[in-house]
Amino acid sequence: MSQFLIVTNNPLTVGKYPDSLMVKGTPADVIKEAGKFLVEGFVLWSSPLPPNGRLMENPFRSLVLRKSSDKSFGGRDFLLIQNAWDRFSGMVFLPVDDSRGEDLAFMDMELLETAMRDVRDQ
Repeated sequence: MSQFLIVTNNPLTVGKYPDSLMVKGTPADVIKEAGKFLVEGFVLWSSPLPPNGRLMENPFRSLVLRKSSDKSFGGRDFLLIQNAWDRFSGMVFLPVDDSRGEDLAFMDMELLETAMRDVRDQ
């Protein structure tokens, strides 16, 4: 699994996957940090945007990247990262100061787990 990298702002993710890169800040900050790894030869393994509009307000975001020598997906991935950053950069996210925060972290973790099932199959 060393060829994979998780970039996240979700403490639940870091608790379960201690090799994750913890980013302080919003999903926009996670996206910005993940974009730096594209330059270093990583490609997106999971989507930078959540599967539906309602989850866009989730203050937690976890992305899986894969180390690759194949540059054929690089351009597309840069566009996906830029689109995600454009969408997230001006958003107001749901507060995490009550039990809702735990639920939101859990939802992000569940989306990550879907991507990680594919990682385990590699």
